[in-house]
Amino acid sequence: MRKIGGVPLFPSGSIKWEGSRLSDDVEIEISGREANLILRYGYPFPDQAPAFEAVAGKAGFHRLMIERFWLEVLVGDLSRSIKEVRGAALQEELDSLCVTLETDMRYSV
Repeated sequence: MRKIGGVPLFPSGSIKWEGSRLSDDVEIEISGREANLILRYGYPFPDQAPAFEAVAGKAGFHRLMIERFWLEVLVGDLSRSIKEVRGAALQEELDSLCVTLETDMRYSV
């Protein structure tokens, strides 16, 4: 598994840019709190969880690479969790995280 600054990255053999094709990998920037939310409400698959576990609860913001497919699945799971959790503050926090991840997908190259 590749690492940057000791943080594991998701395995990939993807092409970053080929003609007009977008990269299969997306760089995301999340806080330790957001990593905790992803682990609790995003239900990452076992292969993806270690990258989030490595930064969960740590101060500051952290950059991770995630394959676009898994990021889309993660956003879908977070969106489902928004409907299931109680408490407007948590719903707002999860919604904001979804917007951040969707923005990262939209503007990645």
